[in-house]
Amino acid sequence: MWLEFLALPGAVVGLMLEVMSVKTILSGGEIVAQSFGKGMMLHALAMLAALPALRKIFPADYQQHPFTLFALMLGFGLPIPVIGPIFIVGFRAIIRRQPASFAEAKYVLGTRQYLTLPRDENIALESPKSVAEILNGHDNQARRAAVLALRVVEPRKALPLLQKAIGDSDEQVRLLSQTLYNQIIARLEAHVKVLEAELLKPPRHWNKLLLLAEQYHELVYLGLATDETETIYMDRAIELLEEAQKQTPENTTILFLLLKCLLRLEDVPRARKYLANLESRGWRSEITSPWSAEMYYLERNWTGLKHVLQQMNTSEGTAPVMRAPIEFWLHPANH
Repeated sequence: MWLEFLALPGAVVGLMLEVMSVKTILSGGEIVAQSFGKGMMLHALAMLAALPALRKIFPADYQQHPFTLFALMLGFGLPIPVIGPIFIVGFRAIIRRQPASFAEAKYVLGTRQYLTLPRDENIALESPKSVAEILNGHDNQARRAAVLALRVVEPRKALPLLQKAIGDSDEQVRLLSQTLYNQIIARLEAHVKVLEAELLKPPRHWNKLLLLAEQYHELVYLGLATDETETIYMDRAIELLEEAQKQTPENTTILFLLLKCLLRLEDVPRARKYLANLESRGWRSEITSPWSAEMYYLERNWTGLKHVLQQMNTSEGTAPVMRAPIEFWLHPANH
């Protein structure tokens, strides 16, 4: 780099200008201010000339930020002749970087040893296993640990696995699974009771109505409701959602959850009303067509179902996860 070649001549020129600067300032003369001004000008030229040399004495990571380094050197060196450059050299001496030579440099702080010399360890690498794979295995201790790990997993993922583990051959696995299963159900039901109690206090804001409706839907979705209670939970959720929808007609989250609840009860006429509401707002067919297909299926309208599935099959916007079910229904002979 051309700055490397300017370092040595720049240092010589800078030193000469710095000497002239000091002599000019100290000579004084009839007009002291003029002498001082000329001396400071020579000092500024000396600093500019010496910049390549001063840059070279700094570490490489400082040199990678030229503007910052330039500001640092001018900030230290420009205010006072001679003393300023000495400040720069002093600052460089403070930040000098030398490899550690003391004995403690050989020590490490790790998870296995503390302030001890590192040693090579043979680490057995194992591929991760899912909880479902562990529960299907033959290691009783691993299955117990897997069940305990489900304590920090959200209910919709933990409950199906716990239901499987309740039938395990190991008694401790069964007891742990049943206990954790009961705890999760108790928390969900307690949350519903708290939300119901809060709704008794006005105002009945749509946020609270939606949250409670989601909890009822979750109880059914997780398979925690009997045939009788499922209808009760869904009716209550629909009641709450319709009340919330009156407060905020533009809220599509409420409309989609209404669709889910109504289709769960197979109430297709009311579900079509809300689907038409969504379509009138400009929702794309990629979003509404699966709902329409489910309604045709519940009505056993096979012609309408086939028509919707064909439209979905030719649409580039259809979700990849829908491709396999569409293929199954349109070409059942291939499966």
